[in-house]
Amino acid sequence: MSYTIKSKKRLDKNRAKLGIEISNNYYKKQIGNAYREISKKAKIPGFRKGKIPAQVIDANFGKTYVLQEAASRSISELYPQIIEESEFKPIDYPRISITQMEEGKPLGFDAEIELEPDLVLPKYKGITVKAVPAQVTDGELEQQIDNIRKNFASLEPLEDGVPAARGDFVTIDFKGEIDGNEFEGGSAQDYSLEIGSGTLFPEFEDNIVGMKKGDKKHISLILPEDTGKSELAGKTAEFEISVKEIKKRVLPGLDDDFLKNLGKYDSVDDFKGQLKERLQEQKKNHRQSMIVGQIIEHISKNLKETIPEPMVKNSMERIKKDLDDGLGKQKLSRQDYIKALNITEEKLESQIRERAQREVTDYLIFKALEKSESAGIQVSDEEVEKEKEDLIARYEKEEDRKKLKEYFEEDGARDQLAGTIKRRKLLLQLERNVKIVEEVPKADKIDDKEKIWTPEKEGDKPRGRLWTPGSGKEKSEG
Repeated sequence: MSYTIKSKKRLDKNRAKLGIEISNNYYKKQIGNAYREISKKAKIPGFRKGKIPAQVIDANFGKTYVLQEAASRSISELYPQIIEESEFKPIDYPRISITQMEEGKPLGFDAEIELEPDLVLPKYKGITVKAVPAQVTDGELEQQIDNIRKNFASLEPLEDGVPAARGDFVTIDFKGEIDGNEFEGGSAQDYSLEIGSGTLFPEFEDNIVGMKKGDKKHISLILPEDTGKSELAGKTAEFEISVKEIKKRVLPGLDDDFLKNLGKYDSVDDFKGQLKERLQEQKKNHRQSMIVGQIIEHISKNLKETIPEPMVKNSMERIKKDLDDGLGKQKLSRQDYIKALNITEEKLESQIRERAQREVTDYLIFKALEKSESAGIQVSDEEVEKEKEDLIARYEKEEDRKKLKEYFEEDGARDQLAGTIKRRKLLLQLERNVKIVEEVPKADKIDDKEKIWTPEKEGDKPRGRLWTPGSGKEKSEG
């Protein structure tokens, strides 16, 4: 062995100390490497780089300097292995204290490390949470079917004289002015708009309702705060609008011919049945997310402990790297991103910190919950085997099944499967631990447009990478 862990002890709840001895042979090798590196870099009169004898290096730099360089190399190379064997989870760089550093002897050192904290959870069992009903209603099923039909809808012109209504598509020209001057993004020609989509300002779109082909209208409205251009917010704009064409969306009938576009279904009833099952699963997952989210929020608000700053900083660095990688793929800089969101660098830094703080807090809370609920979420070998077989059975091609079987033979695959099952059991256990008050949600608007997401709006979207320009739909601005 290159090293031996001579001692391992907890100093307190969140700190530990390791006593390590690195073998004389390994340390001796690193001393030789240190001499060679110093020889390559040192400038000593009368000697060429790379050809400086060890005794000359000792005379100019001191033996202690060489031993320190060798110690630094030894510790840096072996530390990851040492930590893995120790089973501790440090959250920052260790504090190293050399206990023995002599040529011809093993290298000894102590490593004091700060650990992931084990949070003391506030009372969470028995709290009241709100959730949507688990069952899919006939209305929800029909709404989803309409959404699907809309993807295959055709647009047909309205007869002359028929007024435009919400949901219709219009082609318009419009010209906007503030104090008699046109402003950027305030004018367009042959602009295609679905009335009520929220693509332009709601008040602007509402004013088109009732207009007919060929109609012209003058409107005056106060630009809202979320214009995307802070210098325009709150100002009064005058618009001239001309309607050039109006079309309505015509949905296809729900019949056997239409089902051919969607896959293999025996009948309309078969399609509805399978769709309802999928919606049921989605709704069940959404319900569970609502419940668990409120439990985590309750715990987070009532925590007595402070989240370690090193963990937050590490999370921030990862988020920034993800952001820069995403921007790089779009050939954009971080300044482009800041400009697109119309925020300052300080605001972005604050948003990233908030997200990092939340992610680390959630991670530590789930870790504590797994410990708290450990008795009810144990995973057996039979459950892991069943999980593996169920996953393999989802693939139709034998080639894909073979690849998955090979993957499950790799080191760590069983632990991953067990972890998935354990987390699933934990979520179910959390549901059973609280009082659930069901609330029927308001019907979702069909075809709502996506809004630009920033870290402070984390609750509005699934957690993931930061939004980058070009990664999704962008709102057109009038």
